[in-house]
Amino acid sequence: MTTPLPPHLHALADRLGPLLVPSAREVGLDAARARFAEVLALGTAGAPAVTTTALDLGDGPAATLTRPAQRDGATVVFCHGGGWTVGTVAEYAGLVARLAVGLSADVVAVEFRRAPEHPFPAAVDDVVAAVRWALAHAGELGGDAGRVVVAGDSGGGNLAAVACQLLRDAGGPQPAAQLLLYPSVGAGADWPSVAEWGSSPFLALADMGFYSRSYVPRGTALTDPRISPLEGDLAGLPPALVVTAAVDALRDSGRAYAEGLAAAGGAVTALELPGVPHGFAHLTALDPACAAALETALAAARELPGVR
Repeated sequence: MTTPLPPHLHALADRLGPLLVPSAREVGLDAARARFAEVLALGTAGAPAVTTTALDLGDGPAATLTRPAQRDGATVVFCHGGGWTVGTVAEYAGLVARLAVGLSADVVAVEFRRAPEHPFPAAVDDVVAAVRWALAHAGELGGDAGRVVVAGDSGGGNLAAVACQLLRDAGGPQPAAQLLLYPSVGAGADWPSVAEWGSSPFLALADMGFYSRSYVPRGTALTDPRISPLEGDLAGLPPALVVTAAVDALRDSGRAYAEGLAAAGGAVTALELPGVPHGFAHLTALDPACAAALETALAAARELPGVR
């Protein structure tokens, strides 16, 4: 890193210690999955009360339906983070509960197939199928079919953005909006934020490479818009909230995505949150700044079409 971590994040990194370093590449897939699950358990502890049930999407992927006590008709299809490789819906339950309560929305969390067992485009296919299912069935869940929002964090933000592009191209029903939390949207490492934060223990360049190599089959171009949506056509997409973290190697590509959406004539709100790292939304129980950042992001998301 060319800039030192803020003191509170340095203390948090020290507290989490071997759950963050060495890199996923160095510890291997099984250990990377196990320690990410531990981070999620610690970082999303104390979630609000909700009800969660398994959801049958027919021939689609597995999913859960999380429902808060106060609902306002919106349905959020959520794609979890973890570089398409680590993390599960069950492990993300604490963040899903916070989204459900914070947005007064039902949350359909998608258990998309993970790499490397199921490389690209398996996760893309699963998320597109889940969003299509929600668009067709939200009314049966007691929601409003016109108020389906797609959301995701990190690699899940990538999948949410890609799904919006593919659904637009297909010409069928579209989500009302998209909520992208520190998404992975652009190929390459030639971003100032990568030089600045590429050694951060919260998301190091070595881990980014590990996840990409696990997800993308050899010979597949990283510039494929289904992998790097920044390379795609950004016109005619649902209104977006793009949330970036200031202490994040992915910050500048997220900024570029928001700028590209706006340049293409889209409705977009770009929200950059200072003093927080990549993954702040699943670190809320460990750091007050991360908890405040998630509340700020949720307040902005409540203004999205489909949510409000």
